[in-house]
Amino acid sequence: MPGSEVYVGFDLGGSFLKASSFGMDGALQERFSIDTQWCQRAENYLDLFKDAIKSLSTDKHPKGIGVAVAGVLDLDAGKVVDSPNLPALCGVPFLGMLKDVFSPVPLQMMNDANAAALGEYFAGAGAGYESMFIITLGTGVGGGFVQNGQIWRGASGMAGEIGHMIIEKNGKPCTCGSRGCLEAYFSSWALERDAKAHAAQHLDSAIGSLDEIAPIFLAELAVSGDHDARAIWENGGYALGVGIANIMNLLNPASIVLVGGLMNAKEHFLPSAQRAWEANSFEQASRSSKVFLGKLGEWAGVRGAIQPFLRN
Repeated sequence: MPGSEVYVGFDLGGSFLKASSFGMDGALQERFSIDTQWCQRAENYLDLFKDAIKSLSTDKHPKGIGVAVAGVLDLDAGKVVDSPNLPALCGVPFLGMLKDVFSPVPLQMMNDANAAALGEYFAGAGAGYESMFIITLGTGVGGGFVQNGQIWRGASGMAGEIGHMIIEKNGKPCTCGSRGCLEAYFSSWALERDAKAHAAQHLDSAIGSLDEIAPIFLAELAVSGDHDARAIWENGGYALGVGIANIMNLLNPASIVLVGGLMNAKEHFLPSAQRAWEANSFEQASRSSKVFLGKLGEWAGVRGAIQPFLRN
């Protein structure tokens, strides 16, 4: 049969399904993303996976499929236990559904932040460092810790959930049901919420004139010099920096890597984030834990999702 063998990586988040094909050596071949915000049922997501596989493997033969999913996973049961940004998949045996569709191709599923961590550790900004903590900044905020090439999962697979680290007692409400989580201060949905609240309270603000209040447009407004838009980014960035300081003090990883869609607006929040981690961490910890921008961008998760196949 014509065609070459490939590994296929997926990264399923609250806004998009990212899909990529890779050669047997892990080299990227092609990639694209599909909007998922219309999906209401698990079957809707399954249809997207089917369509993506057809597009990626028209003349190729998948030898393994890696799937990164945003949320808390029970890998033994193949279920999404909790995912504020993917509520339709909660409690669903999604791994089994995927395996039924794509059998006999081997398929593995992992948390999206852990997948991004593996991607950056082996093929990105974390390469060459013994330990690395990744922070994914997008619809939500995730994290993953890699040491000596292995994901540190914790007793029940919950390790690395920096997005739900409490940074303010009784603070802003989070989609997880708690209050004061980092994600409630700096994530796509948190930025949108804060911008809408500001526009409602300040009717003369330029934010209210935006056709759509979303991070990409909020960033454009900040570029134009709008003080209100800049303040929203800077306040969110400071909250992120507090979270980074906590990771430095707690784990002291050799590298901390920042990835995700919000990194497209990094100039608006990184300076305030740096001020925060320098002010709230031990000097020795901040000197030895280097902060890097991810090299794989929004695509770290799909690269990490295929890493188990490359190891084998």
